[in-house]
Amino acid sequence: MSTLTRYFSFNSGETLSITYEDDDASGAYVNTESNIAELQRSISNNIVQSVFRIYVLYPDETIAYEIPPENIKSGGSYSENYQNGQRRSLSFTLYNFDGEYMPNINQFWVGTRLRFEMGLKLLSGHTIWFQKGIFIITSAAPSETPGSREVTISASDKFCLFESGRGILGSTYTIPVNTDIYGLVRSIQFIDTGNGYPLDTQPVLFNRALVNKRTQVEITKSAGDSLGGLLLEVATQMSAEVFYNSVGQLVFAPINEVTADVDKPILYHYDTNNGDISQLDFNLDYNNVVNRVIVIGTSSTGGTFTHTAVNDDPASPLCYQRIGYHTGEVITDSNIYAKHLARERADYELRNQLIMKSTISATILCNPFLEVNNLISISDEFFDLRRAKFLIQSIGCSLDFSNQMQISATNIKNLPFLT
Repeated sequence: MSTLTRYFSFNSGETLSITYEDDDASGAYVNTESNIAELQRSISNNIVQSVFRIYVLYPDETIAYEIPPENIKSGGSYSENYQNGQRRSLSFTLYNFDGEYMPNINQFWVGTRLRFEMGLKLLSGHTIWFQKGIFIITSAAPSETPGSREVTISASDKFCLFESGRGILGSTYTIPVNTDIYGLVRSIQFIDTGNGYPLDTQPVLFNRALVNKRTQVEITKSAGDSLGGLLLEVATQMSAEVFYNSVGQLVFAPINEVTADVDKPILYHYDTNNGDISQLDFNLDYNNVVNRVIVIGTSSTGGTFTHTAVNDDPASPLCYQRIGYHTGEVITDSNIYAKHLARERADYELRNQLIMKSTISATILCNPFLEVNNLISISDEFFDLRRAKFLIQSIGCSLDFSNQMQISATNIKNLPFLT
């Protein structure tokens, strides 16, 4: 069996990994855009079957073995949410009749790494695979009932390494002003955890706009704080998002790029008349809607940097001219040391508030091409949508044969003041 893998990078900072397996390694579906379009049409026509596979990894994230699909109970779950830090989670249950999956120091133990892939099985019998993350097992729960022995596994993406026990600081940790941030991040990844293995050996993806960035404000974390909190503060100083992508690499991407929604391609078009969506629901949180955000930053010299972001575009149904001012919680952050950072943070937080408070939820055919913070378009006569662009906020699916996926998204017409 030969394999061919292609990688696609999005403006959102995410990476799409597509692997084609075949006896002759022709790799047609990942070699040409026309055949990728054909694969997407097959999804729309519901002539592909969604499948899943889970690998157990060595500490260096090379593959140890694949868990046989017949040993995985139908009904686990995968989810992905658009947020800084941890984005992905995975849970599944294994049949454990003979105790072969009983957690012990040799398997399914503290720190065990998993790789999850979502696949589309073609009529030809071949499968196209999409990698959906590297995960750390966070809990294992063996159980026994009359006639049944199982183990339920829960896992989170690798950002949990910086927030769990191994990422908790045992003493005060200070990062001086003018520290090289890339070098700092790599040193955090390679911290000795006491068992001979670093937290993360994989390359960090630093957007080229962030190369050579240095800390402008001293960062001090106390004993009991987490390395995850430290990484989030570093990202704030660079005006960047930080998260793990689908292939298990830590990503730092500038806010002004990941929020440039008009520059993002439409990953898929859904039309309810074609049966692409089996359920479409709108949720408008009127009581908590926000169209004004105030950010206050302070410098080490005592200077204050303030910016107020307001949705003042008359084209937006949530602009203040239509509904009045709705102000969110005032954000104060000592890592905001300049006026431009206050402005970027305020715009970013206002966008996030509108995403969370005006969403649709939809049940769609399983589509591994989708990634959060990217666009789809929807047509629906009842809701008067004509190829309306929506920004994906969350993705979830069950590890079963339903061929369905749940997504939440927001109409970007609510965000024109940022585009």
